[in-house]
Amino acid sequence: MGPIDLIAIDLDDTLLRDDISISEYTKAVLRRAQAAGVRVVIATGRMFQAARPWGLAIGLGDVPMIVYTGSMVARCASGEVLSTEPMDLGTAQAILDVGRARGWYMQTYIDDVLCVPERNERTRAYEKACGVTARVLGEDFWTLTAPPLKILIYEDDPQVMAEAERATIPLFEEKAGHVRSSSHFLEWNRKGASKGRALAKLCAEWGVPLSRVMTFGNSENDVSMLSLTPWSFAVANAAPEAKAAARHETASNNEDGVAKAVAEYVLGEK
Repeated sequence: MGPIDLIAIDLDDTLLRDDISISEYTKAVLRRAQAAGVRVVIATGRMFQAARPWGLAIGLGDVPMIVYTGSMVARCASGEVLSTEPMDLGTAQAILDVGRARGWYMQTYIDDVLCVPERNERTRAYEKACGVTARVLGEDFWTLTAPPLKILIYEDDPQVMAEAERATIPLFEEKAGHVRSSSHFLEWNRKGASKGRALAKLCAEWGVPLSRVMTFGNSENDVSMLSLTPWSFAVANAAPEAKAAARHETASNNEDGVAKAVAEYVLGEK
């Protein structure tokens, strides 16, 4: 394997374990990679305020973090926002209108604030998993006054999620981007925004060839960056589409798969 200049890592179900923790071994490996001159970037569907603590915990410094599946890039330590790509306001409102008519639970993300119509068990589960506090808007939630960075349809029933796909994708796929980031999340964001596009832009700015980039992911929203480089890794617990896009596979998120691959292929540690 040739030298690696940059490592881009998804968070949930890739770097983070199922209990939403990160091992000391993984932190140590990533710090050693940074000390060796390798850039480490978090690339996640999470909002910035939910991703930033992990960058700080690893000790990444003031590096850019790709958040909202590529719709925002911000610096980890300082919080400086480098770019945002919110959705078209009219399209976002139309998606909300469909969801409201069908009774789906939805969340919007405006200026890095999580907004919900009401607080329920799904809100509380999301707040706990992401370490954020939602702003409850009541009926005002359903009328947008600013374009969101992302809209999330969040339903635990597989049949409802299938209905959400059938009811929204044919209507809006030409106007907005969409990914299934988990079995119960259907995310909508700006058309063309993706982790891969944001990562490629950073690499161009830094002069890092894509052939010297290592990426890690587990789900559909990682496919765009897993497809960029010959050194892409799906964790063992990844979805089929992520495994199909990746060139390599590593151990699962619960087995420090990211750290093991970095230790072996970047640091030369057996």
